[in-house]
Amino acid sequence: MTNSTTQTERRREPRMQADDVIRWKRPGRIEDEKAWMIDRSPNGMGFLVMAERAPKAGDILHIRQRTEGGWTVIDRLIRVARTAPVSSDELVMVGCAME
Repeated sequence: MTNSTTQTERRREPRMQADDVIRWKRPGRIEDEKAWMIDRSPNGMGFLVMAERAPKAGDILHIRQRTEGGWTVIDRLIRVARTAPVSSDELVMVGCAME
C-alpha cells in the first residue's frame, strides 16, 4: 500500500483543491495572519503559512475567507490536526479538522 492510498483512506471526505486567501487567528490573541488554502473538504482544510508564525497541533483557529463581498467567517470549530514542513524552509502546511 502506498502513502497516497493510506492518506486517502484515512480521510472521511475527499478534498478539493483550493487557492483561496484566508486570514486566521487563535482566540484571545491579538493576531491576524495571512495564509493560502491548498485544499478543503466538508470536514477539513489544508493551508500554507509562514513557518515562524505557524499554529501548533491542537490549536483552535478562527478563520476568515476572502470572498467577492469581503471577508467571510468560517463559522465552525477549526482545530489544527497537524503541521508539516514543505520544500521551502519559510512555509509550513497546516492540516485542520472542522468540527
